[in-house]
Amino acid sequence: MTLSKLVEIPSEAKDIKILNYIGGEYVPPVSGQYIPSYNPATGEKLTMVPDSSEVDIDNAVSAAKKAFPMWSATSAAERAAILNRVADLIEQNARQLGKLESQDQGKPVAAAVSFDIPNCAGKFRKFAELILDGFNDVSFNVEVMATKASIFKHEVTPMTAITQHVPAGVAGLITPWNLPLMMACGKLAPCIAVGNTCVLKPTEITSVTCFVLTKILEAAGVPSGVVNVVFGMGASAGEALVKHKDVRLISFTGGSLTGSRIGTVAGGLYKRVALELGGKNPSIVFNDCDLEHAVTTNVRAAFQNQGELCLCESRQYVQQDKYDEYLQKFRQKTLSEVAVGDPADSKTFYGPMVSKQHMEKVLSYIRLAQEEGATVEFLVNSDAEHTLSSDGRLTLKGFEGGYYIAPTLITNVKQNSRLVQEEIFGPVVCVLPFQTEADAIELANDTRYGLTASVWTLNKEKLLRVIKQINAGSVWGNGWLIIGSEMPFGGMGCSGTTREGGKWCLEFYTETKALYYPEL
Repeated sequence: MTLSKLVEIPSEAKDIKILNYIGGEYVPPVSGQYIPSYNPATGEKLTMVPDSSEVDIDNAVSAAKKAFPMWSATSAAERAAILNRVADLIEQNARQLGKLESQDQGKPVAAAVSFDIPNCAGKFRKFAELILDGFNDVSFNVEVMATKASIFKHEVTPMTAITQHVPAGVAGLITPWNLPLMMACGKLAPCIAVGNTCVLKPTEITSVTCFVLTKILEAAGVPSGVVNVVFGMGASAGEALVKHKDVRLISFTGGSLTGSRIGTVAGGLYKRVALELGGKNPSIVFNDCDLEHAVTTNVRAAFQNQGELCLCESRQYVQQDKYDEYLQKFRQKTLSEVAVGDPADSKTFYGPMVSKQHMEKVLSYIRLAQEEGATVEFLVNSDAEHTLSSDGRLTLKGFEGGYYIAPTLITNVKQNSRLVQEEIFGPVVCVLPFQTEADAIELANDTRYGLTASVWTLNKEKLLRVIKQINAGSVWGNGWLIIGSEMPFGGMGCSGTTREGGKWCLEFYTETKALYYPEL
């Protein structure tokens, strides 16, 4: 067995020079152009990211195509061993990877180390396990009509029919900025596990850990050309990847508008496409729930990862009799536990928005709420000296240039408001009352999204009745962010197409053939 090499990872993101990784070589973009990337906690320049073009993408796809025959012919056992070595190296470097992820994305180091990085390693281990278990291909005995002697005479002939899963070819993987490393690993692991090669195009906003991942892949023994990473803008590098004639399938996680365009373009070129898009997820809180449990979980569901999580529950519906009590407890819990501040501080619950542009987008929704006459409350808990602007922007001492926004609670808002209907993707939550069970279901389903939802009640019959009527890919009873490794994950409507997770990933990344042969 090939042993993993040691990986040298710089301690600071500013010390990392990001280059494209093509065919096992680190190369600058052909244009020589770079994009500045900023530390969201300070607003200062962090590093420079290659501004790659169609030429860079073409070079990467060529390398992936060249590596495909070798990698697809590699045994499942050999591939699984490499995937497990990748997982080992991720775990060995967890603290450093979490620190770099925080500097680049803004999330707390503690959250990255305890949640993101273990999930990264877990993805590689899970798909190593699954490919060793096989694809559960099926075999049947069938009878078919065959013409043995004459084209006019059909005879019943017994045959065996089997299915075979084969690697699809070169995959294009496009990942978002909110969970940079975790989303990359979530696509890379199943893709290469089944024998595909790929080109990964991370977001230009958070590229640091995806670059470091190439060092880990190389040290783990992933052969040259199997994984290629090209950095750059979606409109140039991303579009070129989607359109490339030698890319057989596209997996994209990101915004619904971008996903719609990718689906249209790739679908028109007969590529297989997986889209994991946005969410405007509801939480339904009935009178007969464990209110403390619901409040605690829903505060976390509103503000985890700065609200920059497609699974965040930014629409919360509370039955009228408990509405005032719920709001009181929600305020108290947020003020006492949701500390906003330095991502390196272990007491920080969430950090800054990922970029100045995104911060301005979120602030524009808060200003919209104020213009519409909704009640807007800023529930600030920060040990640091700070000033709070009228639209919720936080300026923290020592982080004056950071992109911080206060935890924002909006009430007295209408169901048809953009605040309730559109994905804000920040620390902003709308809480609305409802009267009856039927009202709750109608309100929850009144959306063009359909990613996740939660239902809170101690009545089992009601719980099962309601969760079965919510139009969402995942619905949780008395909980949130529960994703089983063997369960499908994906959305309905504007939240995406196909399903990821476990065997559903394996189906997406392979072609299924039907083979027939007679008794010989």
